[in-house]
Amino acid sequence: MRFTMKNGKRIYLPESNKDDMKHTHEDGTSHSHEGGDQPHHHHEDGTMHDHEGGDQPHTHDEETPNFEKMTKKALGEWAVDNGISVDSKKTKAKMIEEIKEQL
Repeated sequence: MRFTMKNGKRIYLPESNKDDMKHTHEDGTSHSHEGGDQPHHHHEDGTMHDHEGGDQPHTHDEETPNFEKMTKKALGEWAVDNGISVDSKKTKAKMIEEIKEQL
């Protein structure tokens, strides 16, 4: 069995080069599609792509940012962009509390 390393992951290569798009994943799944054995991963819903984090468990649901690392101005802008009412005259901690209550 032949393999190559891509982004620190072992990608098993097909035994023959008849189908340059065919490849086998570490979980044993073998298939062929555009992109061949280029670094990528698949989701249960059929989504296929490559990005930082690779095969680490993740979702593509929009996640809330780390409010504690944001400035008060950024918190206020994020709240407006997401339809959340927040009083920018309050402390940062109170603004975060208001945002989280409205999520």
